[in-house]
Amino acid sequence: MAQKIRIQHYVPRFYLRNFAVKRGGGYAIRCFDKATQRAFEVSIDKVGAEKYFYDSNEDVEQQVEKTLGMYESLFNDAYRKLLKFRNFRLLKKLERKAIVFFVASQEIRTREMREDIRDMIKQIEERLSKERMTEELRKEIQEAGREESIKSLHLKILTNDVPKFADIMGRMKWILLVNRTDKPLWTSDHPVGRYNPVDHGPYGSLGLLSQGINIYFPLSTALSLCLCDPITYRSLPDKVDLTTENNVIFQNHLQVKFSTRHVFSVGDDFSLARNMVKDHPDLGNLKRQRSVVR
Repeated sequence: MAQKIRIQHYVPRFYLRNFAVKRGGGYAIRCFDKATQRAFEVSIDKVGAEKYFYDSNEDVEQQVEKTLGMYESLFNDAYRKLLKFRNFRLLKKLERKAIVFFVASQEIRTREMREDIRDMIKQIEERLSKERMTEELRKEIQEAGREESIKSLHLKILTNDVPKFADIMGRMKWILLVNRTDKPLWTSDHPVGRYNPVDHGPYGSLGLLSQGINIYFPLSTALSLCLCDPITYRSLPDKVDLTTENNVIFQNHLQVKFSTRHVFSVGDDFSLARNMVKDHPDLGNLKRQRSVVR
């Protein structure tokens, strides 16, 4: 019987190496903890991971972990090619598909998604608690809020929705952002950030199919991938240079905003993250409200 994988990474180490420095036989990365506002250096083996994060009573064979490992393996070759040539037009169809599958999995597989599910269940429970409920419904809600139930729902979403997300992302416009400044791009424990300059009102503007949506995924300290609305941004070029520090600050602020707890950099300067948490303390609250259930 194969030995079980104990430490399961939701942000892969081969990816984090592109934001890290070599230390002896391994790699170390600078980390900013939003909860404690402390910065420190840590091995990439010890971040973006938790013990048995994907294991459940329904998945004793670790099929979820194995499937994610397959996505990582397929992505890695295309990823290295993209970093080397900085031209996604050189990628084959299957290589592009591997990249969107990986980005889609990074959107769904992390601790942040699990906390988002927890937050939604909590909001539903609080809303329904103000109404008259049957005892059966009350028990169902309480059961949904249990840790094992939240994990089970997270794994179902991960299994079902990665292909759907990847299909949508594959039809979006791709733009490579090349960092021409001395300020490094950051990543985090939830590397996928969203931004939309178009205000769609109370129901939100960050859906994958929303007009004006931009999905950002940092590839390295010098390169980021933007997947965006193919209609709104159809006239933009395939490659855009980030020529000012403000360009990079905007990218890095998304990592602070969308991360669960940890922001990663090759450098020591986390002043942007400190200021953001100071101005918006809820960013450092692990139990913060992440969305609004209407």
